[in-house]
Amino acid sequence: MSQRQGIRASWPLRAGEPFTQAGWDRAKSEATRQLIARRYPAGRISYSLADVDAATSSARLGLKLDSGALFRLGPVQVTGVERYDPVLVPRLARLPVGSVYDQEKIVQAQLRLSGSGYFDSAFIFVDPDTSDPNAAPVQVTVREAPLQKVVLGLGFTTDGGPRASLEHTHNRLPLVGWRAVSKLQAEKKNPFAQTEWTAIPDEDGWRWAVLARGEKLDDDRLVTHSQRLRAGRFQNGDRIDRNVYVQYERATVQNPRNVPLTPLDTGEGSAVSANYIWTGRYFDDLQLPSSGYGIAIEFGGGLTLGGNGHPFQRTLVRWLGLRPLKSGRLQLRAEAGAVLAQDGARVPATQLFRTGGDTTVRGYKYLDIGVPLTGDLVGPGRYLAVGSAEWQRPIQRRGLPTQFEHTLFVDAGSVADKPGDMRARVGVGTGVRWRSPVGPVEGAIAYGLHSKRFRLHFSAGFVF
Repeated sequence: MSQRQGIRASWPLRAGEPFTQAGWDRAKSEATRQLIARRYPAGRISYSLADVDAATSSARLGLKLDSGALFRLGPVQVTGVERYDPVLVPRLARLPVGSVYDQEKIVQAQLRLSGSGYFDSAFIFVDPDTSDPNAAPVQVTVREAPLQKVVLGLGFTTDGGPRASLEHTHNRLPLVGWRAVSKLQAEKKNPFAQTEWTAIPDEDGWRWAVLARGEKLDDDRLVTHSQRLRAGRFQNGDRIDRNVYVQYERATVQNPRNVPLTPLDTGEGSAVSANYIWTGRYFDDLQLPSSGYGIAIEFGGGLTLGGNGHPFQRTLVRWLGLRPLKSGRLQLRAEAGAVLAQDGARVPATQLFRTGGDTTVRGYKYLDIGVPLTGDLVGPGRYLAVGSAEWQRPIQRRGLPTQFEHTLFVDAGSVADKPGDMRARVGVGTGVRWRSPVGPVEGAIAYGLHSKRFRLHFSAGFVF
């Protein structure tokens, strides 16, 4: 639909409806807003008439909009940058010279700048009175964030219990000029230490990055200690993210119950791999979506280390879709993964699969779904399948929808070392969801049909 057709289609004053001055003013304002939002920021009303005939109780309306010249963006002019590299602003804003003026893209550029960690605030202005609309200067004013920042955090999850964290950010390391984000997390189930260094983006938005991470994962049965070193490049776009990297990882597994297990059972081993991740987000809102879909594909291959090295290949596909209904919406979620390798390959647990918990299969403990082992233990597997269907319905008050929603869901997941051994573990439940200003917050109670237990689950934020 063209911009002209869109303005006509959304015109609110239809023939036969009551005429009010307030409604007439709102309709003119909305038509002008739609005009100047894209392509024509210098647009204006050139003719406006409301001819009211009291004798016939009728009104004839006339409105003409003058679009003015089509605007294209010129070079970015930056003020307020002293501490950081000046190229940061145009590379983060992603407003190419020659692109057609679009107010929504300018707002998104402001959000990227203010959310980048380099700037506390950002304001972008394109002067509609410029003398050259074919190259309108883009004026960007920023206020820089501190060079270093420390954040202390406290939290709680039903998967991991109480949590405390310490995070330090250095936005411009001496000599290299990269950003370093280091984090320590204290948690009973999954404590870790991590540092990630990232370069400023190049002209195409790609960044170099290196990461080191050590963590402990305690599932009340096995305790896995893992270390990871990663180096590569990533690109975050408006809708699509890409990440390519090489990685070394090592996993050692403790067996507190002293059940006789082999490294193949527990996922003890080490490996090097090359990986590519592609993520596409096509939601109507990336923070509080109500429709659209997202898809992510992870593809990697590598070689196990220690003893006889074996090649392996890993693929993981995730999909989430939101479909509006007459009452609420339907959320569908699917995930499938496979690791292909010889039977004797000691692929580390960090490359294998387990599932269950707050954001996967509710009604089961965190990572409770895997390959059954002796002694009531659960190990990682080479094949994964997860599916979920959830009905999200607004809770109404006095006939009007509130920011709270009622949810009904069915989750199912399975992990095995062979496709023929896949057996679904199903959870059903209900919950309440709050569409908060910072993202959805949900509490739910679910019953695991296999575990025959009820479990409480809490989650916050929308992440895909």
